[in-house]
Amino acid sequence: MRVFRLAGSTLAAVALLATPATARTVVHISGIASPPILAFTTTPQPLSLSVDVRLRSDVPGHEPGTIKKAVVYFPHGPRVNGALFPSCNPATLRAHRGSTRACPRGSRIGSGTALGTSPQFPDIDERLKVEVYNGPRGRSVVFWIHGDNPVSIAGMIDAPLQAIHSHRWAYRLTLDVPSNLQKLGTGIFASLLRFTTKVGGTELVHGRRRGYIEVLACPPGALVPISSRFSFLGGSTASASGYIACGGR
Repeated sequence: MRVFRLAGSTLAAVALLATPATARTVVHISGIASPPILAFTTTPQPLSLSVDVRLRSDVPGHEPGTIKKAVVYFPHGPRVNGALFPSCNPATLRAHRGSTRACPRGSRIGSGTALGTSPQFPDIDERLKVEVYNGPRGRSVVFWIHGDNPVSIAGMIDAPLQAIHSHRWAYRLTLDVPSNLQKLGTGIFASLLRFTTKVGGTELVHGRRRGYIEVLACPPGALVPISSRFSFLGGSTASASGYIACGGR
């Protein structure tokens, strides 16, 4: 066993040394808001938001960096009503290993998928499922990420969602990636290739159907900005800006 550990550490070191110093991770981000709202209304309307993040290395044959932290900025216009929805306790979700029974009905606000690999095993991809919950008092978004092929992976990100005072941005979502999602084992690092989620849902509040996300207008084909900033192991960073399209890309 000691020999295997030493061999694994040596291979990991060789792989890291073999990565060109100029290699950088390139990030693309985009989104879709649905359904489109054809006419302006004085009553906020519920909608769902899908966000698609893709990562690659700018050097062919190499994998993206291992994410430590991601920050996503959302525009003015939509309103997030997390405080009106049931919330999931992250500690309870972790204790129940991500079971949907750990959280009250109505607190699950979305789902998604992720695709990952490792620089040490670039020919092996792992497809993961993502469950999304409304965090305590609606002040965070809780992601439970899990997969079992070819290795068993399970982890949680409790991401604070903050309203910010910016001329361009209304909300900031901060995802600090835990160590068990950064490394799959000794010397085996995780590279995220794609992360997609769809968040929405409605809840009956005082006799009125309210959306987790609500807007007054979302005309078909309209584009609103979205931006992100990523930090990776080793100290490198990457930024990406894109658009959320009403009704389609």
